Amino acid sequence: MPAMPEELGEGAAVGAECIVGLVTIIITSCPHARTANEWLWGKIWRKVKYNFDMRRSITPRFIADCITTTIITYLGVGMVLDAFSGVGGQTASLLAAGLTVYACDIDAANVEHTKHNASAHGVGVLERLFIRCGDYFKRVAKLAARWLKEGTKFAAIHFDMPWGQEYNSNTYCLDKMGDGTMSAFNVLNVAASLADSFIVKCPKNVLIADVMKLADYLHRVKGLTGEAPMPLVEVFMSGDKTHMAVIYMGDIAVKRLADVPPAARVRDLTGTALTLEECASSMRAQAKGVGCAKVQFQARA
Repeated sequence: MPAMPEELGEGAAVGAECIVGLVTIIITSCPHARTANEWLWGKIWRKVKYNFDMRRSITPRFIADCITTTIITYLGVGMVLDAFSGVGGQTASLLAAGLTVYACDIDAANVEHTKHNASAHGVGVLERLFIRCGDYFKRVAKLAARWLKEGTKFAAIHFDMPWGQEYNSNTYCLDKMGDGTMSAFNVLNVAASLADSFIVKCPKNVLIADVMKLADYLHRVKGLTGEAPMPLVEVFMSGDKTHMAVIYMGDIAVKRLADVPPAARVRDLTGTALTLEECASSMRAQAKGVGCAKVQFQARA
């Protein structure tokens, strides 16, 4: 696994109040620059139902299928929770691959659109879809309380929280998602007991240090000791254009990272505040598809 590009700079001294961790980034090349506008349903896109204001929020088919393939490859076929499912971009990909999907969204129209859009994949698909309309925190907290007693878990949980206006900032704050009051940390906290593998779709301008901060927080709220396993970030690019990033945490990250050769050198980024896009763009400039960096962060309370 190659190290991060040299031009990213040397790290500074780490204060006693900071924690140090490692993050791996891999770059996946998308088929074309218009990937962000690609409908999951390909040639039958005219059948897709969606809210016009959310047309750019539907997960592109290529990216959705990459996530689905990763889940199946490393976790097998099982139950997946698609939280904040929207009109079903990721849900439809999971269903088409044979997975059973539990999904939730707060918008009743999105829920109905998801059912319609999933049905485009053939007879029997809806038999593996269990979708509910309602507040994520209330519904998932209730499910977690019940399943904890039963010992039941999802194979994985996929989160696609609304990005909101914070996306227009130079750096994206994971505590200001959606309308500015939703925290990615709180979202994971509610669902921590429901799975051991977590996938978070995030904007390209998230700080690389915040990825490790999120993984560390998840590790602690699950009641685990020791250092959090290294998270894996898959950055989707078309040429020099960065579309989005996907963070893998927990077992799915550990298993996928096992297929990546170890880095000869880990880049020290402890004194920097770089976004995932900046890291990936610098890697791409040196024709490097994989990088590993040491970052510093303050633990989330």
